[in-house]
Amino acid sequence: MRTLKIIILPSEAETRLLGKTASGICLRATLPTTTEHTHALPRLLVGFASFMPVRAALVVPSRAPSCATKLYPDWFADVGGHGYDLQVIDGSRRERREWWGR
Repeated sequence: MRTLKIIILPSEAETRLLGKTASGICLRATLPTTTEHTHALPRLLVGFASFMPVRAALVVPSRAPSCATKLYPDWFADVGGHGYDLQVIDGSRRERREWWGR
């Protein structure tokens, strides 16, 4: 079964989502830095997981780590569920590249 990998890149200006399957990039989105609801991010992941399993990574930027908590305040308690797996990774290019390449 195909898996959708999503990397979530919050910053002070915007939040970028990139998603890909084994066949290539299939999702690109730009979202606001804050959400209307604290569970917006997990609900989005559950929505994608309705179509295929999702592996997601929330990147915590080293220069502005509070961007991740504004986007999703409960990230520390979420390891996934309902069809998705969530990891929290640091903002280094090396770690992002390693996760994205897996």
